Amino acid sequence: MIIIAVIYNRMRVRWIREFLSFSGKERTGIIGLLLIIFLLIVIGKLIPCFINHDNAGLAKWEAEVNSYLAKTANKNSVATSLHPVTFNPNEVDSISLVNMGLPLNVVSNWVRYLKKGASFRDKEGVKRIYGMTSDLFEQLDSFIEIPSGTSFVKKGSGISEIKSKPYKGFHRDTIFSRTLSKREKTGKKSQELNSTDSVHLVEIPGIGPVLASRIIRYRNLLGGYYSISQLKEVYGLREENFIEVSQYFTVDQSAIKTFNINLSTIQEIGHHPYVGYKSARRIFKFRDKTGKFSSPDDLSSVMTSDSLNRLIPYLRFSQ
Repeated sequence: MIIIAVIYNRMRVRWIREFLSFSGKERTGIIGLLLIIFLLIVIGKLIPCFINHDNAGLAKWEAEVNSYLAKTANKNSVATSLHPVTFNPNEVDSISLVNMGLPLNVVSNWVRYLKKGASFRDKEGVKRIYGMTSDLFEQLDSFIEIPSGTSFVKKGSGISEIKSKPYKGFHRDTIFSRTLSKREKTGKKSQELNSTDSVHLVEIPGIGPVLASRIIRYRNLLGGYYSISQLKEVYGLREENFIEVSQYFTVDQSAIKTFNINLSTIQEIGHHPYVGYKSARRIFKFRDKTGKFSSPDDLSSVMTSDSLNRLIPYLRFSQ
């Protein structure tokens, strides 16, 4: 057994020796690999010393970001800043709400809520108006007053309000008004359609906050109205409503913003409601092919006569 153990130990030592022994080429390769690893480590440590960090540029970028965030915060604070007065939420009209600085969507929802015959039983009910944020409500809270003499009784499935002293001056504005009294028709002054704002538009019987914003938005897209009849193109304004409200407007055609058809880009031309991007591409290709347009007749081959006639007041052809 002793002889066997000695032989086994010798064989094991020989195997270990053979495993750890290297030829000359292998030793050279190992040494070279270690040198490469060492050089890579040294280079990784030295590279940052030779790179010039542009801290000034980074600081400028951070300053621009901070400036943008400050402006955004300032705009948001201005947009939600109100100037309220004491009022009864069940007897307020759209003009008063707009004058207090409430957003048009909140005003529209408020008026629509009252039109349905609903009433606010307490201040907390105002919070349920769609679009009313906690910030807006906090600014209105101390100015909301519901008379203590007001009582509510259930009527069917809803709640109706019984007032001890009805408010005669209450005017519930809507997007449209079905009928206008002679007093209302003669008591309002005409407004110039291209310069009036939403606050004055909602003073006209038959126009509410939603329709006022649509009239102004469409005016901006057109570049101004050259005819009162263009109000018929405003989304939501029906023919019977147009007849009622048109008498309150005048149009100053000199306020129209025109554009040069020969110098405008395809995006500028296509943005106009009377053109569209499909017609704009045809106009652009025809202009590149035949040259500058000199008169509306040159556009007759790329636009329908109806669209062209409506567009002419907005066109310039001078070089």
